[in-house]
Amino acid sequence: MASEVDAKEISPQGSVSSKRRFDKRDWAYIAESVIEEYNRRKRARKDRELQWKDIDRQIAMDPDRGAKMMPDGSMDKRKLWMSEMELPLQAQALEVLTADARRMLFPDSGPWFSAHSQMTDKYLDRTDFQSIILGDETEVPSQINQDNADKLVEGFLKHQFKQYDLASRVDRINAEAFKYGMGVGRGRMQTKSIFIHESNGTVKQNQRIPVLIPCSIKNTYLDDQKASTHSAHVLGESHISVDYIKYENLAIAVSRGSSNPDDEDGGWMAKAMVDIEPDDNGYVTLLEMEGDIIVPRKTQRSVVIPNAIVTVAMGGKDSGGNVSRGVIRCRFRKSPFSSYLLFPYHFEGADDHYPASPLLKGRPVQMMATDALNRLMDSAALKNAPPVGYGKDDTSFAMTGGPEIYPYAQWQSTDGVKVYAEVGGDPAALASIMTSGISLYAELTGVLPSRLGAQTVSHTTAFAKDAELQRGAVRTVDYVNQVGKGPIERWLHMSYAMARGALSGQQTVQFYIDSYGGWVEISKAHLPDESTFEWFGAGGPAEKQQKTRDRLSSLQFALQMDAVNIQTMAQIGQRPDPQINIAAAIRETLREGGWTDIDLIVNPPRAEAPAAALPPPVDPLAGNPGAQTVALQNIGAAV
Repeated sequence: MASEVDAKEISPQGSVSSKRRFDKRDWAYIAESVIEEYNRRKRARKDRELQWKDIDRQIAMDPDRGAKMMPDGSMDKRKLWMSEMELPLQAQALEVLTADARRMLFPDSGPWFSAHSQMTDKYLDRTDFQSIILGDETEVPSQINQDNADKLVEGFLKHQFKQYDLASRVDRINAEAFKYGMGVGRGRMQTKSIFIHESNGTVKQNQRIPVLIPCSIKNTYLDDQKASTHSAHVLGESHISVDYIKYENLAIAVSRGSSNPDDEDGGWMAKAMVDIEPDDNGYVTLLEMEGDIIVPRKTQRSVVIPNAIVTVAMGGKDSGGNVSRGVIRCRFRKSPFSSYLLFPYHFEGADDHYPASPLLKGRPVQMMATDALNRLMDSAALKNAPPVGYGKDDTSFAMTGGPEIYPYAQWQSTDGVKVYAEVGGDPAALASIMTSGISLYAELTGVLPSRLGAQTVSHTTAFAKDAELQRGAVRTVDYVNQVGKGPIERWLHMSYAMARGALSGQQTVQFYIDSYGGWVEISKAHLPDESTFEWFGAGGPAEKQQKTRDRLSSLQFALQMDAVNIQTMAQIGQRPDPQINIAAAIRETLREGGWTDIDLIVNPPRAEAPAAALPPPVDPLAGNPGAQTVALQNIGAAV
């Protein structure tokens, strides 16, 4: 089983030579290397996985029954009466943090990102903007400019995101970041049925679109190699994802898939499946390693497979009693960037690859408050129904197994009954400890009562209330800013490159542009070759208002300069030539304000006589500087 693979051999002296063909021994060595690296990374984060498991239990509000268990794992019957409750602090904090992050990342009041396209002569020559506009009443100019290209790219990306609800998927990634400290997403191309609006109706067409897939950090093992400052060449990170699927599903995918390693959906090795056996449950474990994969060798040269994705299958035992394993897939990424998007919450050191999270910090406080709650309930139960004692020689109690305790009970006893009320402890002290734990949790995680809709102090002013909300949300704001400027902006670049690359030939896409209030139909040629993106999240509406104010201010200044130009030309006896088209400026301002049917509210221009028939221009302000100043001030006030 030999395959063509773009790989590099590195000699101990540092020389690099190409090797393009792997045999069965090479693939077996690669499989062992990936499995060994997976086991090492799993052992390295064993303690962190135990903490993640406990956080999942707290969020599910599954009580910890460890104190009621016997050493052999069975339940202690003497403790069955004890309380089993779990406070909802972790679950409530996760809900608030995720909701706040969503509002900051994707506000409902306006755009949350902007595009800045590259306007080259080649792009302007090949793009006929008028031909892509559907309808003739939308105020879209027929000649493309920078703003038109930016709006085109923004509308194209928004159309892609609406196909799979980007915000809800980012919610899941953020939830993992708030729980475990690291959220993971992967960018993949998927085939989806797209509804296209045409003049003769709506038709359905299958298109490949970029999709952000939420992944769990519990099934993803990050590259934890320390960065070296002495390396002459930096290799890309290689992460490992783990999946557990049915053997039959894997066999079908291998038989139907392409063997071309340059195909994003290919790289399957059908012959390798012969050596893979399912486990006792009929399943197979898959290890997928993506990145610059280094395969060190002791007797031969080391091998580096750059920009690759290698899949190793581990199944049940073969005829020799060994676990069946082997490489069943190897392919190369088309894009230079990794498909992984990491959403870290807070790193605590340079060598920390698994960051901390609010719920990770709040876990011991949740345990403390929950323990105080259960002890409080047990204490209240003992106070309400305290244990009693009676004489062992009392025949009436001996026949019934002890006094029956219920309201207005009457006991016939010769020795009397003693009530042990002191064994219940102090419920008031336990209640105080529980309240302190809940307050400490709110301060630690930043989920204060104000973020839950409650008012902590009744007499505070509006400014104080706002400051209280900001004090609780400041860490969430920092996280959102970090994510927005990091993985979100990176996903915008990835989505555009992947979606544009998926369009081929004369294939067209239709979508709606909010700014123009109309539909467009474009092909790959209408999209700029390069575009950069900026995320501004909840600050988008404010930024849009600021841009509108800047435009109006610049228009006012331009009108003042134009008035001075007209006056100067009139003074020297030349015909004034206004530089500002007021009618066009009015229409552009209305369009920026959200008006679509501008023709309904703007009067058409009046027919003008030929220029030769016009009388010579007369400047009414000539020779009167005071009147000139007043006129300029009136123009500025009007604008």
